[in-house]
Amino acid sequence: MANTLVISPAVYFILSHFDGKRSLIDVQEAYCRQFGELLLGDELKKIIDLLDHHYFLYSERFEEHQRKIIEEFRRMPTRPPAHAGTVYKEDPQGLREQLEAYFQPPNGPGEPRQGHASPTPKAIVAPHIDFHRGGPSYAWAYKVLAESPGADLYILLGTSHCGGENPFTATLKDFATPLGAVETDKEFVRQLEKNYKGDLFAEEYLHRTEHSLEFQVVYLQYAASLWAELTGSRRPFKIVPILVSSFHPMVQSHTLPEKDARIGDFLGALRTLAEKETRRVCFIAGVDLAHVGMQFGDPEPITPDFLRWVEEEDQRLIAKLVSLDAPGFFHEIAKDQDRRRICGFSPLYSLIHLLDGTQGRNLKYGQAFTRETGSAVTFTSVVFD
Repeated sequence: MANTLVISPAVYFILSHFDGKRSLIDVQEAYCRQFGELLLGDELKKIIDLLDHHYFLYSERFEEHQRKIIEEFRRMPTRPPAHAGTVYKEDPQGLREQLEAYFQPPNGPGEPRQGHASPTPKAIVAPHIDFHRGGPSYAWAYKVLAESPGADLYILLGTSHCGGENPFTATLKDFATPLGAVETDKEFVRQLEKNYKGDLFAEEYLHRTEHSLEFQVVYLQYAASLWAELTGSRRPFKIVPILVSSFHPMVQSHTLPEKDARIGDFLGALRTLAEKETRRVCFIAGVDLAHVGMQFGDPEPITPDFLRWVEEEDQRLIAKLVSLDAPGFFHEIAKDQDRRRICGFSPLYSLIHLLDGTQGRNLKYGQAFTRETGSAVTFTSVVFD
């Protein structure tokens, strides 16, 4: 909710000391020790005023700004595409061409084949990394849908990158995309709310800019259009958008997440509703895996040997996922206190509890290394038939 602000290394140093424990004098003393020069009170006040002006400080001004944004989002009947024009093309034709390119070899799976009708999968796992780094990996997962009749209802589980006090957050809003709006199944969501003891809408504003579900909706629309082109008929569908916040406290306590009543009750309620559905249902998890390197807090630079270790550990985790081994999946993360920072831990763990009697297939694993930040993000595409 803050504005973008470019700061100098000196201001970054000052910011790192705004921890709620130090006084302004403490900050000035630390600055003097670090840079060997005085930080005058007027200069420090200018920095504070600048930060407050751009909503980087938790103040009355920020709270009022936050309240207005949340209220504005709540009044919207449809969630606008937050990342159109940045991560993906804003115009429909440009977007189709962009997504089509991700299907092309050698990194993509190839274009969906005409006359090759596969059964609609029970679930897919796709990345939520930006398209220019992970676009082909999305294509591996969504090709399966593009070659199938598709589902009537897609239940979307995505990482909530902005956290949240509640483990699960839903919205009733339809999702707008450059390829057309996608309708949220409001009746299903309201029934889920009724059957769940927690508050699914207390933090609905988290959906406002979250990309983990937005990117899935864009690919869903594209996959549906591909099927229509191949068969001459378009199958209408609805979505149930659910953001899942961190289960990390359970990792710290070595407690299976479903032991938390808020998590266990929700997964039970959602599974029961999905099993009662007469429509065809498909779950979609929009997740990434490891986040490693100096950008994410690792002290040492990334090496090829380290990335090989990350892949080995990721593959062990994926093996537990495709076999729907919930305790084994949890152990792979808890054994080293989530050393690799698995971004999709909570949606994937939830997905395991929502599926039954199926085996997953790992289609495409990838690592995106960014030299400028000395970091890497890993991801995979999985289908459950």
